[in-house]
Amino acid sequence: MRKVQLVVLSVFLTIGAARVGRAHEGDDLPAGPIRDRHELMHGIGDNAKVINDAVKAHDFSPVAGAAEKIEAATAKILPLFPQGSTDPKSRAKPEIWTQWPKFEEGVKQLQTAAAALSTAAKNNGDVPGATKTLFGACKSCHDPFRVPEKEKS
Repeated sequence: MRKVQLVVLSVFLTIGAARVGRAHEGDDLPAGPIRDRHELMHGIGDNAKVINDAVKAHDFSPVAGAAEKIEAATAKILPLFPQGSTDPKSRAKPEIWTQWPKFEEGVKQLQTAAAALSTAAKNNGDVPGATKTLFGACKSCHDPFRVPEKEKS
């Protein structure tokens, strides 16, 4: 249990640190799919924070709803990455388009993990374990397909 909490905490400390002082992040992105996917991903991150906070507090009541929102958002991800939708301010790596099947698989894993977490939360299942799987799915896509914050132009 402690190991799961540490993994969850480290993922969200990274997300939280990246957001500090950037209330209007994304405003400088071009309108259309680049800005839309940025906003969608931030919404996923906000729901992931709800999940993280709930797991840390051992109050799983908000987990199912947040996981369902993440699951629903996954259906919107792929259309927001049309070929050529790049911008120097975007954190999307070109590998998204050169490794499209791997990117698609990552989105599918996120969707599956979110559904499993929602089910676990509704049925008194292993919420911490399912949370770890969900955050692992996030990381498995972020690492190969998203520029780390410090490298962003």
